[in-house]
Amino acid sequence: MASRIEDQLELLLERVEALLDAGWKRVRVVTDHGWLFVPGGMQKVQLPKYLAESRWSRCASIKDSPHVEVPVAGWSWNPQERFAYAPGAHCFVGGQEYAHGGASLQECLIPALTFVATGAPAGVAVAVSEVQWVGLRCRVTVEPATDGLLADLRTKPNVAGSSISDPKPLDADGKAALLVADDSLEGTTVSLVIVDATGRVVSKEATTVGGDK
Repeated sequence: MASRIEDQLELLLERVEALLDAGWKRVRVVTDHGWLFVPGGMQKVQLPKYLAESRWSRCASIKDSPHVEVPVAGWSWNPQERFAYAPGAHCFVGGQEYAHGGASLQECLIPALTFVATGAPAGVAVAVSEVQWVGLRCRVTVEPATDGLLADLRTKPNVAGSSISDPKPLDADGKAALLVADDSLEGTTVSLVIVDATGRVVSKEATTVGGDK
């Protein structure tokens, strides 16, 4: 099992990426609890048989006795019912390399991983369908409307620092309005760019500040 961890993680990653690329907005991965794997065997800790009702590798149901020398805890559903668990990476059975069922962090923690699509889904093309200037205000429409995209006006399309307006998010209809505050730029040819949340340019269109397009 341990030798296949990397392969399994790669398969998981491929699956998550495929779902996000297909348009899923969020993927939540919930695993089972973990386990202990100690090549060469875990160190054995003694729990006399006469103290246990039932015994497994890492935990035991114990009889009502005050002389248990290993850690003891109560069940959440009934604190009066106690169970014993092997401390650290110890084990009640000798020669065990793999085991679970104890109270270590590895055996109790249930990881939950959430992956969120922060940009335009891969393979989905967007295009600027309309650019309209009203004075120094640029109104833009993008098709198809896609969540997580921003519109910006730049003198250099791939350089975020060349922006001449405040980037604005596209609304649910794929529209945004950008204002150029510096009127000395009127008549300048710039690029209207559409970027995703990671800053990647997904579409661009040449336009003239204050012009018809």
